[in-house]
Amino acid sequence: AAGSVFVCCGVSMLLHVTYLLAAMVMGMVVVNLARHHRRPFHAIEGIERPAMVLFFVLAGASLQFAALARIGWIGAAYVVFRIVGRLVGGYAGARLSGAPPALQRWMGLALMPQAGVALGMALVASERFPDLRPTILPVTIAATVLFELSGPLLTRLALVHAGEVATERRR
Repeated sequence: AAGSVFVCCGVSMLLHVTYLLAAMVMGMVVVNLARHHRRPFHAIEGIERPAMVLFFVLAGASLQFAALARIGWIGAAYVVFRIVGRLVGGYAGARLSGAPPALQRWMGLALMPQAGVALGMALVASERFPDLRPTILPVTIAATVLFELSGPLLTRLALVHAGEVATERRR
């Protein structure tokens, strides 16, 4: 597994692409093509939660509320366009795939959570465009906090209304 990571980093340097993109592609290839892909995923289960907590704590620690006041309208526009994009895209994708009408109505809402990949992409973008760093990072971090707090609840709501979650019978 460590060798794969080194090869991935070397190829990303050779092709001048970000490590994040290369690692995502490598993960996709491993999951879809390797026969023994479950073993590496189980190997990290013990450290997965602490690593995620540390990642989000460090990301949240860099959120400066003064910066949010400066970029308020940009942040609001990002949130609004992201919501509209998820709702329209989820509906269109479900409709094009021939999903049942209930699923079409609720698919976009189920897609609301935003997590670590968005933060990683924001870090990459802020390195490539240092002049935009004071805008990119606060907007992405604040939106991630908002969507990670509300996203799981919205996803559950969408799954229940779409009939994808079995509800318990009340006695």
